[in-house]
Amino acid sequence: MTLSPKISASMLRYGGFAVSVGSARVAGVLITSITFPFLVRRLGVEIYGLWSYVIAVCAFFELIANPGLTSYATQQVAARRHAAAELIPDILALRLLATLIAIVVLLGVSHFETRADVRFLFRWFGVGSLGISLLAADHLLNSLEMFHTRSFLAITQQSLYAAGVLLLVKGPRDVIWVPTSILASVLITNVAGWVALWRVGFKVPLTLSPRRWQGILAPSFHYAGGSLMGTIYHRVGHLFVRWFLGEHALGLYAAAVRFVDLLRNFVSVALTVVMPRIAKSAQSEAGLRRVANALVSALLVVSIPLILGTLATAHLVVPWVMGAAYTEAVRPVRWMSAFLFTAPLASLLSGTILYAMGKHRAYLISASVGALTAVLLGLVLVPTAGLAGACIAFTLAEGAVALAAYCQLPHDLRDLWKNPIVVVAGVSALLMCAAVRLANFYSSRPLLVVAAGAVVYLVSAGIMGRKRLVEQFGGTR
Repeated sequence: MTLSPKISASMLRYGGFAVSVGSARVAGVLITSITFPFLVRRLGVEIYGLWSYVIAVCAFFELIANPGLTSYATQQVAARRHAAAELIPDILALRLLATLIAIVVLLGVSHFETRADVRFLFRWFGVGSLGISLLAADHLLNSLEMFHTRSFLAITQQSLYAAGVLLLVKGPRDVIWVPTSILASVLITNVAGWVALWRVGFKVPLTLSPRRWQGILAPSFHYAGGSLMGTIYHRVGHLFVRWFLGEHALGLYAAAVRFVDLLRNFVSVALTVVMPRIAKSAQSEAGLRRVANALVSALLVVSIPLILGTLATAHLVVPWVMGAAYTEAVRPVRWMSAFLFTAPLASLLSGTILYAMGKHRAYLISASVGALTAVLLGLVLVPTAGLAGACIAFTLAEGAVALAAYCQLPHDLRDLWKNPIVVVAGVSALLMCAAVRLANFYSSRPLLVVAAGAVVYLVSAGIMGRKRLVEQFGGTR
């Protein structure tokens, strides 16, 4: 098997991007592996749940402040690169107007919150994040394939946040330092992002063209609708759990959601890297199909072992990470294990392929199906099945997004599921589970048990799937 020089160069380039983004994501996971256990232990179940509730509610106000405008800018810059810089001043002007509206609505809604501490967090974190997000440049860095710069800034932001949390949060009363650390670190890295864009020649003209605003808002509202629907199926569970089950259950649910979402990050690295390439390859059926097949393979190779590994090791890992107070979160984490496949699949089909191809109506439809599923299942399952129902609704909502997006893919991509890598990943993951059971029989140390399973999976997958993986990532006979 040989690779053409063009394909080899492309693989090396995007392999470098994957290493960069992957390293940043791994560094972020390592940082989070310190801050997440630290926060859940120092804040306690109830306060951690309330803080997560604040984040979930503020996400809806962020949609008012940014009604799909950065999504539109990301797609345009990915497709047109520096030529799209002329749109940025108009997008920033529209975002400023929308942010002012969002702040007014947030202050009005926070007035009805019964707890004074939660009401203060709404106002401090909500208003601060809405203002600082106007300076966000990470979406432009990704669109211009400046992944190395984006990775460095991501690590810097997470490090500054972690330093603030570790130094200042001593107990539940210090929860104010969590949003303060977030706001300060994001402000610093946002400014640095614009400096990086200026240094590579991405010049934003200081002119406004209001006549373009209608053309910007039309597709942006579709993306805004999709983002709203995505926020609903991601965040509405926090609202239902607090309303129906109380604040202790909210803390367990929020911790479990955060735990599986951190694991999901291992799958989403490739999606971030390849989105701009899909946007440029959308006009070529062969190029689009090759990239999509590679992404499906990457998803299968990582998601399948994560699901089975979570089921097999949650009883060891969850109390070890979160502390004994979160032993009740073991079952919610297991109930959400399928999320490690449904969420990346939804991101791939809807948030990557449909989005990068500019199919904003299809993107909106798939996200709407997920939101409707989350709301209906949440209203039915949370009151009747408790935390189990909330976890099932959360997972199935992502699956509904993936199914709806699949039905709207181009016909030549409908057979993406016929991927031989699924056999490799499935068999290797089963061998991994056997190794985990055996290791757990002799030891209860989470790191030892997880390491034993990981080694078996990597070795078996490497032996069985190396040739197929090379073919999937662009090999020719």
